[in-house]
Amino acid sequence: MTGSRTITRRSLLGIAASASAASLAGCNLGAGGGKSAGGGGATLNVWGGVPNESGPDDMCKAFMAENPGTTVTYTRYVNDDQGNLKLDTSLSGGVPIDLYFSYGPVPMFKRSAAGLALDLTDKIKAESDFAALTADATPLSNYVLNGKLYGLPAARAPQQVYINKTMMDAAGIKLGKTWTVDEFNEVARELTKPGVFGTLTAPQLARPALGPDYLYADGGKRSNFGNPKFAEELELALRLQKAKVAMDRQTIIAEKLQTFSQNPFIAGRVAMLIQSGQIIRSINDTKGYPHDFATYCMPVPVPAGTEGWNTGQIGDQISISPKSKSPDQAWELAKFWARNAGKYMTKGGRLPLLSGESTPDQILEQLLGPQRDKLYDVKSWKSTLFESDLKLPVDTIFTAGTEISTIHTKLTDETLLGDRSVASWVTEATRQSDAAIAKAGK
Repeated sequence: MTGSRTITRRSLLGIAASASAASLAGCNLGAGGGKSAGGGGATLNVWGGVPNESGPDDMCKAFMAENPGTTVTYTRYVNDDQGNLKLDTSLSGGVPIDLYFSYGPVPMFKRSAAGLALDLTDKIKAESDFAALTADATPLSNYVLNGKLYGLPAARAPQQVYINKTMMDAAGIKLGKTWTVDEFNEVARELTKPGVFGTLTAPQLARPALGPDYLYADGGKRSNFGNPKFAEELELALRLQKAKVAMDRQTIIAEKLQTFSQNPFIAGRVAMLIQSGQIIRSINDTKGYPHDFATYCMPVPVPAGTEGWNTGQIGDQISISPKSKSPDQAWELAKFWARNAGKYMTKGGRLPLLSGESTPDQILEQLLGPQRDKLYDVKSWKSTLFESDLKLPVDTIFTAGTEISTIHTKLTDETLLGDRSVASWVTEATRQSDAAIAKAGK
């Protein structure tokens, strides 16, 4: 079973962001009046990847104000390999954690398989405003494993294209509301000049063309890397890299730009960047990332003649630890977080899964910050995020997902570094991934 959710300005919205530094801070900042929904006297410990000051502290304060006597403490972990290992170790050990966030279905289901997440299927089904998030919703808007739900998503994480508007205007480039991959490539070539790459990376072809479960064939029994779209995607990346339209992989790896891709964009070394909303936090930090241009926003380009799936995903999966001493109160906080993300979490570079009472203009005001008219082409952001439909794929197959991701990254790096041919990539990606799938099925 596969599914998608079409995002409109009236329904489900979102951008997810990754974490970049660790901190530990409490949200127990006092509680005001209000009707208690989760019971008094509870202490809830939340772990997530978003910086405290980018929404979680405000969310915790708001929940405590409505639940007098309840204390919520938020601990930030970095959403990278080391940070996720720290979370997993803490969940397995004696660290008190009631509610935590996973960023993507693979880590969430890995934790659920290890017995570190409660089954939330019935709880989600019991909430009328979560009808689109149930295990049997059509189309799917939540990640389902064997008919069960282990997370309540609080955000959407579509990818967008961010463009240096000064460079775009200087080149005389005018854009519509959508574009194809060929049109993107032409714009990237026009923006390329000495010292400036038109784009950091080439656009994807396989995911936009194939949609949900694009990594798998035969219902997940084997990998799908033999599909010609994967080879075409690599060949495009090699062509753009050779023409110096896209940055070379050696520089990307050496400068760790897979993680810090905002750096060359804000520094003016690349004219366009394909990324999720995590860049907003950096753009708004004009002291740490000084720059004098506005950022224009466009949807990711799609291969002509395809359905045009976005390359992002649903984000911010909230799970409850089976070791929680207050699981009912933890569920009340999870619901509150999902329903109020539009009010408290947008300033961290994310939009809510449930739009709630927030209007697009209100969300944009918080999202882009007080300098939005200077730092952003606000009209293009509103058009891209709220006025155009967006097809986000919802995968249902995750067999050997971590292993396949590692294989894909390693072989792709080798190919773009010139150490492996595209044909060899296809052969090895298929062989190694099929072996991982077979091993996982035993």
